[in-house]
Amino acid sequence: MLKKILASIGIGKATVDTILLDDQLRAGESFAIEVVIKGGDIEQEINGLEFAIMAEAKAEQKVGDDEVKYNKSVVLQSWRPMLKQAIQPGETITRQFNLDLHPEAPATSLFGQRIAKVWLQTGLDIKNGIDGSDKDPLVIVPSCTQLAVLELIENSGYRLFKSDLEVGYVRAQGFASHLPCYQEYEFKPQSRSFFGARELEVTFVDNGAETGVLIEIDRAFSGDGYHCISIPNHCNNVESVRPYIEQLLN
Repeated sequence: MLKKILASIGIGKATVDTILLDDQLRAGESFAIEVVIKGGDIEQEINGLEFAIMAEAKAEQKVGDDEVKYNKSVVLQSWRPMLKQAIQPGETITRQFNLDLHPEAPATSLFGQRIAKVWLQTGLDIKNGIDGSDKDPLVIVPSCTQLAVLELIENSGYRLFKSDLEVGYVRAQGFASHLPCYQEYEFKPQSRSFFGARELEVTFVDNGAETGVLIEIDRAFSGDGYHCISIPNHCNNVESVRPYIEQLLN
């Protein structure tokens, strides 16, 4: 009885650990994981597993007359595979799963730099015990089309200043986002021009077949201008995306 009471408050309960079998992920592609469940001090009933892709994004909230900015954890995707069985004390249960990463999943690594915080969270639904959870940071690189666009912009005289995840959605002519946050790349010109662009902000919306590109250009004396275009995803190098992007930058 004492062990059941302790397990109900998290002491001696079953635990879960997720192992990523792919070191590097890319949005729109599948990835493999291995889940290891270890029994605690008593027999417990497993009612299921739950996986969620989580991200830390910037949000705004109006407080009085002020806009308060804060970081918020958002759920990008979730799965609940069937797994219902008893686990004995000290027993180990291992399962492998393949999950599909959403095409709009944000990149976390660019040019060797960490640019966003995204992780896989695993929850274990067990009777007579607190849900166990396990967090594993994900390394996600941009799609080949996105990377080609970013490289072209850098080759055009701009440098990446920062990248943010923003709570909200993107809508432009021909495309719209679906996840609860979007990624924004901010570029600064490497050399300042009196009449040139002072800043570029680039956002991608990938639907699997093509990538929508939204570029906000802040020009001196003319304010912000928004330009958008969709690029087929078979355009996966700098030269193939050049005709699409150069018309937006000029």
